Amino acid sequence: MKEFFSFRLVPWAVFCVIAIILYMLVAYGDSVYPILVTNLAILEKSYVNGTNISTNYSTAQRITYIQTTSFVSMVSVSTKSNRNIENVLSNRSVPSLTDDELKQIKRTWYNSPIVVMKYKLIFFWNEKSGCSYWKSLLQFIQGLKHDDMHNPSVNGLQYLINFKDKDIVSMMYNDSWTKAIFVREPRERILSCYLEKGLNDGFMMVNCKRTVKTFSEFLELAKQCFNAHWESQVRVPMYFYKNMMIGKMTDISTFTKKLLTKIGAWNETVKYWLDSKDSEKKSRSHAQNAGDKLLQYYNDTKLQDVIFEMFEDDFDVFNFERKYFDFNKNGVKTLNTVYS
Repeated sequence: MKEFFSFRLVPWAVFCVIAIILYMLVAYGDSVYPILVTNLAILEKSYVNGTNISTNYSTAQRITYIQTTSFVSMVSVSTKSNRNIENVLSNRSVPSLTDDELKQIKRTWYNSPIVVMKYKLIFFWNEKSGCSYWKSLLQFIQGLKHDDMHNPSVNGLQYLINFKDKDIVSMMYNDSWTKAIFVREPRERILSCYLEKGLNDGFMMVNCKRTVKTFSEFLELAKQCFNAHWESQVRVPMYFYKNMMIGKMTDISTFTKKLLTKIGAWNETVKYWLDSKDSEKKSRSHAQNAGDKLLQYYNDTKLQDVIFEMFEDDFDVFNFERKYFDFNKNGVKTLNTVYS
């Protein structure tokens, strides 16, 4: 009998004493309970236009202290800890975008990034950087047959601006979505803008309230008159570019195959279409052959210096060389003299 009591009752006695002590601490004095959140795994799911979007991420380590003054408040520890977890989730270590960042990414109704749901692609296109080519191609791989590729109302393409903000955040941080951008050497791009838009008096009057006569005059006006055709091609927060596919005009064919292969859209039908005259006609509807006119407009370094400064972010983010164009006696472009 003695052994029975020592075996059965002692553990219960110890438990009761501990329970009473804890109750008194909670009921009659302030207590602080540490809540430890360590690498909290989070799965965010949403359903967009027939496609499930899932994003996995985890928080950094964080310790939150919750103070209680009664047994009743101790019961609500779980609720309070949830509120503190929400605070952790609002930390920048967890995927989130500010209103300004969302605005920067979505852009406007007319020039928002193109979303291809079928292939989980977000394509950041830029005016005067092969945009006709890319819109036409993205129409083709989706079986869209709309002639006015530049009118979002009728071209059949989906644009990021039409998605909910929470879905945009999920898509931008989800590695299963391919993010790609296509850019052009800033000197060639701004010259193309001048040849198509700067020399169009009607366009300049409507958009900038004045006309220009020379390329240098256009560059000065472009610093003051905002227009998507000649603004920077850096159009999302810079930290996104490290995981983004970046294509350049000089390797458009190679990049096209690489991108379409990655998303699963490359096949013989696409290859045949790209090689067809119909594709070339559509993709070059606004081409100005600016690359062939570089010698005429960049025969000294002064204007190049202006552009190096105007488009500093483009040169840095997309790794374009800051070297002056140099032309041999046959007018062939080379690069020399590193700009500093």
